[in-house]
Amino acid sequence: MKTVSSLLLFVALSAIVVACGEGAPPTPATVAELCDMEPNTVVSVTGNVSLPTFLTCQEGECRVNFGDGESGIMATIRASDDPSSNMMQYPPEQYTPDDLRLVLDNGISADRFTTVSVTGRVEK
Repeated sequence: MKTVSSLLLFVALSAIVVACGEGAPPTPATVAELCDMEPNTVVSVTGNVSLPTFLTCQEGECRVNFGDGESGIMATIRASDDPSSNMMQYPPEQYTPDDLRLVLDNGISADRFTTVSVTGRVEK
């Protein structure tokens, strides 16, 4: 998976997002297309979330890997010890890739093998 380190995608694991003011639907995109998109564009992308080698978390958000098998980025996701919808559970201090736990918008738990549709804003 090719990593694009200068691109962040704020990830809200939800199927629906109210876009800026007009209620416009998110723009469908692939992970590879994100690098060419304007900042603050609301996009919908499908892929898998995985824990990076070094997890960075700050103020309830963590940077994780997000990719579609061909391209990858670092994404920011909300996290908690007791996650609710659209959040990641903080992994233990000595984590493995299998420690990733997500709570999707429908309340179902997901892991690194679950393909998810994410909606969020492109940040560079």
